[in-house]
Amino acid sequence: MNIAMEIIVKYVDSIRYAEKLFPGIRVVELFNQYAIVTLGEEHLEEFSALPEVVYVEPPKRVYYNLQAGRRASCLSGVQGNPNVSGIRGGAGRNRTGRGVFVGIVDSGVDLRHPTFIGEDGESRIAFFWDQTKGTENAGEGEGGQGGGDAGLADEGMPYAFGRVPERYQRGREYTGEEINRVIDGQENLENTERGSGHGTGVAGIAAGNGRGSQGFRYRGIATESQLLVVKLGRGNQDFAGTTDVMMGVDYVLRKALELGRPIAINLSFGTNQGAHDGNTLFEQYLSDLNGVWKNVIVVATGNEGDTRHHARVLLERQEERLEFAVGSGERSLLLQIWKQYVDEFRVALKTPSGERFFFPSEPGQSSAYTYGDNRLFLFLGAPTPCQDTQELSVEWMTGTGGFVESGIWTVEFYPDQIGDGRVDLWLPTVEAIGLSTGFLLPEVNTTLTIPATARKVITVGAYRSDNDTVANFSGRGNTVDGRQVPVIVAPGVGVVTARPGGSYGAQTGTSFAAPFVTGSAALLMEWGIVQGNDPYLYGEKMQAYLAKGARRLVGQLQVPDVQAGYGALCVSASLPG
Repeated sequence: MNIAMEIIVKYVDSIRYAEKLFPGIRVVELFNQYAIVTLGEEHLEEFSALPEVVYVEPPKRVYYNLQAGRRASCLSGVQGNPNVSGIRGGAGRNRTGRGVFVGIVDSGVDLRHPTFIGEDGESRIAFFWDQTKGTENAGEGEGGQGGGDAGLADEGMPYAFGRVPERYQRGREYTGEEINRVIDGQENLENTERGSGHGTGVAGIAAGNGRGSQGFRYRGIATESQLLVVKLGRGNQDFAGTTDVMMGVDYVLRKALELGRPIAINLSFGTNQGAHDGNTLFEQYLSDLNGVWKNVIVVATGNEGDTRHHARVLLERQEERLEFAVGSGERSLLLQIWKQYVDEFRVALKTPSGERFFFPSEPGQSSAYTYGDNRLFLFLGAPTPCQDTQELSVEWMTGTGGFVESGIWTVEFYPDQIGDGRVDLWLPTVEAIGLSTGFLLPEVNTTLTIPATARKVITVGAYRSDNDTVANFSGRGNTVDGRQVPVIVAPGVGVVTARPGGSYGAQTGTSFAAPFVTGSAALLMEWGIVQGNDPYLYGEKMQAYLAKGARRLVGQLQVPDVQAGYGALCVSASLPG
């Protein structure tokens, strides 16, 4: 049986011709010569040998970061006050994000929520791409029946309602006019809206207008921005892949470019899989989008600050041991160890019962062991064209209904030749494993999730607006290669925002801090680009403005620091003029 797989590819010239070389291959070319390629596993080696292929990378799972903001963020003098006739009007400089797109690449949104409907009763969502639509029956073309929304115009023809985006060859795209038909009850997209709680909350903070809340009480930031929304993944509400994210960002940025409007893009998810130094193809792709049209990419730092999922060892000559606990009920587990390639040492994994399993000695090799009901795979990687560090990993696999053996496990290091000596270890994020699983001696810094470690993105942590202190869960800096992150923090505890079904409720997590900054970036882009005051107010210039306007938190002795960066978001101080 042929197994289809999806990979990230960096290439030169073009690789579309590969679709004629290998049966069933699908190539989606993105900005800056990155691509997402789907092909049979048996063709991977031959495809990778094509002269145009620079490097390939398997996708990683990313998890949505779940866990009185306007006043705390100095927005009262910028937004103005809504009145009975609508959101515009009132005192202050009255920035609303008009003329700027807000891109939400997340779990989707509640299309019928009042906060995304304008005064005229029409949707403020300009385009919506549901990546999950039609994936129930993999391999079908545009005429397939995976979505089942409105049937086919004729057998074998595309859907009469929604279409498959031609470039990406998956899912269904809906225009604002089609979403208006959903609002009016003429069409039904309940399956598309299912599982959209996280994205609805994120979008409500970044760009909700607060309709349906008394006196627009729970309005967001860019209340008149139009939204470009992507629902990530292939039907699983818990995670999406890095390949899904890359296509989603590519989609909203291309739409903004085609329509000639600047865009602020929000990414509120992350993973611990990687070296946390910005060098995966996924991170490099986001970094390379800086300068593609007029965009800002805002990324949440993740909720790993106090989870005990990161540890660090500094090796010298003596043996070192690092213990971690595995709680009950874990169905799978992945431990990643990242070292400098120049350092030479042996590594063993000690089980709760005292057995030792040694890692392979040659790069590129893996070893398999059986321990009780667990199957363990130990892998030793090698440097890549994108990564000068070396990965070691342990993956626990269990049978149907089985669990990872709970108890205290130990990683043992036996030094041979040490130069740098630093070793970083990561367990999966809190959204993937329980809080009872973690290192006994954790390192609280460098607890950012990927892609917050990417270069040239605006990374946002969370603070408590009730006492002006950084939230314990907020991911901390810096990156492994020493770059300063986060840039800034925003309210992320008990933030009231939109919920599916037309309601509002409190949410906590860096997921809900990031959209404060995304919406604020849209306000600054309105002032600068749309109104002509600063046509180059995007990219790293936006980061500089936000950093300069940030205010110090209680007890923040220096700026920037690893917890709060330059301080708390303060839009009025960041907005020139």
